[in-house]
Amino acid sequence: MELYEKLWDFKSAYLCARAANDLGRALRYAIECSNTAGADEVRVLMLETEDGTKAALEVLVRMRRHAEAAPLAEKLGDLNRAIELYTRARNELEAARLLEIAGRDRDAGKLLERALDLASVAERAPIQLALGRILARRGAYPEAARLLQESRKTPALRGQAQRHLIATLAAMGLRDGARDALLELRASDESVPADLDTYLRAWRDEATERKTSRDREIVAGRYRLDRLLGAGASGRVFLANDEVAGRQVAIKMFFAAGARGGAAYERFVREARLASTLRHPSLVEVYDVSVERGFLVMEFLPGGSLAQRLAAGERLSQAHVRRMALDIIGGLEAAHHRGVVHRDVKPANVFFDARGTAKIGDFGVAHLVDLGQTQTGGLIGTLAYMSPEQITGAPISISADLYALGITLFEAVTGRLPFLGPDFVAQHLGEPPPGASSVCENLSPGWDPILASLLVKNPQERMQTLAELRREIEALDLAGRAVLGPRPKRESGRHSIAALAEDATVKPRYQFETPLGVTPISQLARAVDTVLDRSVVIERFDESEDAGRALDRAKLLGRAQSPFVQRALSLDRATRTAVFEAPSGASFADALPNLPPTETVRLLKRLARAAAAVHELGGSHGAISPRTIVLDDGAVPTVMAAGLGAVSESQPLDDVQAIITIVASVAGSEPTLQDLARMVTEEVGALMPAYPTPTDGESLYAAADAIDIAILGALGSR
Repeated sequence: MELYEKLWDFKSAYLCARAANDLGRALRYAIECSNTAGADEVRVLMLETEDGTKAALEVLVRMRRHAEAAPLAEKLGDLNRAIELYTRARNELEAARLLEIAGRDRDAGKLLERALDLASVAERAPIQLALGRILARRGAYPEAARLLQESRKTPALRGQAQRHLIATLAAMGLRDGARDALLELRASDESVPADLDTYLRAWRDEATERKTSRDREIVAGRYRLDRLLGAGASGRVFLANDEVAGRQVAIKMFFAAGARGGAAYERFVREARLASTLRHPSLVEVYDVSVERGFLVMEFLPGGSLAQRLAAGERLSQAHVRRMALDIIGGLEAAHHRGVVHRDVKPANVFFDARGTAKIGDFGVAHLVDLGQTQTGGLIGTLAYMSPEQITGAPISISADLYALGITLFEAVTGRLPFLGPDFVAQHLGEPPPGASSVCENLSPGWDPILASLLVKNPQERMQTLAELRREIEALDLAGRAVLGPRPKRESGRHSIAALAEDATVKPRYQFETPLGVTPISQLARAVDTVLDRSVVIERFDESEDAGRALDRAKLLGRAQSPFVQRALSLDRATRTAVFEAPSGASFADALPNLPPTETVRLLKRLARAAAAVHELGGSHGAISPRTIVLDDGAVPTVMAAGLGAVSESQPLDDVQAIITIVASVAGSEPTLQDLARMVTEEVGALMPAYPTPTDGESLYAAADAIDIAILGALGSR
């Protein structure tokens, strides 16, 4: 077999492999010699056993037959790999289906959004239906209704889309529209209930009805308990499997017998009601609540809590603490904007997801602020982290959370509390905290003024806002000192967020804006897409003619169907506002990457693809520079569409030269394609290939592809 393979006689190699019953090699050789019947026959034999299925999967992956490999990965229960393979096969619908099963609605929504951008007219309807279902489940009813209405224009999808549309219109409060849609559905399916409320009850029952089994306890017909995660005086937290959504969850169950109506039960009810209304990437997400049955279902965070890490002796780096602090600030801001003070910020209530993002949880003692009212029911919170006003029963405001956050950050950066007890009351009320750098060697002294301003005894003199804290932490020089601007003047009188709590209940999709910067014609801000929980960039243009031309360019770039161009999510000419997806990574101006020749050429090809997508629309980018290209951890570039400033006269050739110059700087060559090609080919011992002179993105890609083939050929011959 090996000899035939070396001779590229795959037909003979296939026959030998079949004779030797080496099915894995037989499948590979059959594919190599385009023996479709033989490949199908061998695959059927391999799929009879689990080991054979695994072997077939590996062969298909190696042969880049991703569309055929993905169902095998799914059959084996490896959902993550199946999702990756479906995505590589450009089957975003199947990938999104598995993402939904895994409880990753946000990722599924983002994948389908991008697929919809790139889909042909004939491909759009099923994607619109799938995305509409997800957005409706996430509460983005207007966008969901628009997509469902579009998808029902396709006859094969009309019934399914109509069913979802009825429920979506009813959720929006448009009951007349829902009834009209119901009557339209009944015209083709008389089994559908004629009464809207009856239909909606059946719809909800159908969504939650799942089979149960006896091998493990099932809660509410869907949450199969796995193991105990923690326990307290009045309840326990279990790891469970949500058999409806197909994901792991944490379920908190209230077990205090006879305690209904007591203080502990009231705290549970408060947490259930508050937490289920709060949404932010840095707040532990609550999926389901049942006050009657006494349980709360939350996202499971495999990274554990900050308290667990500190108890295990783990010392977080200063950069990690800064990132954690910024995450916590974002979560607390979301709560404060809803008029909710947490009142129990401490390491035990700071959790980490699999990516290390910090999230605030446990709103069991949280309080809705109303005119700074005083506390009732005694001391609520943990004494070691409690603010002086909580201890004395004085009026509570967001300042109490700032104090507790200061204690938590002090412990995170130093490994110890600022007040060691045992008389925490006296220490919180009368003892000044030590400087963090005085109790921990090698700690940046920049932490000292920040933590000191958080731990001021008098809440009126304490740092007043989380926005102010964010600015100071972002400006913190971990190698030396804090770079602090002047603090805003403290307002006299009691601080209250009652006015924030009175905001309208219907919130815009994009919230929690943070200024990013300005251009001569626009202002930029980062915000949170509360529907798909991702960061976005919002650019608001002024009324000038230059800004009008920049809006036209933003529209052009938004139409560029390339994964390497920053996506435009919406553009409103009336308000002169554009919303873009926020890319991850660093710009070339901030950090020039160090890439091997193969990756350098791949970068050139991807940037050429980005330019080609714009050039195909009859325009050019005109502002490609190290500042406007962002590279993520996987060396995937994104050409920015936001924050480009005024439009200058440019041609596709200008984009080409800008890309060559930038990639040449990565390779360390002169800023010409000839010098760049010579450097990367010589580095691997490849011959300089012939390539067309690039004049636009497409011809630049053709040139880069020729260079890539030469490099791969040289590497393959080694």
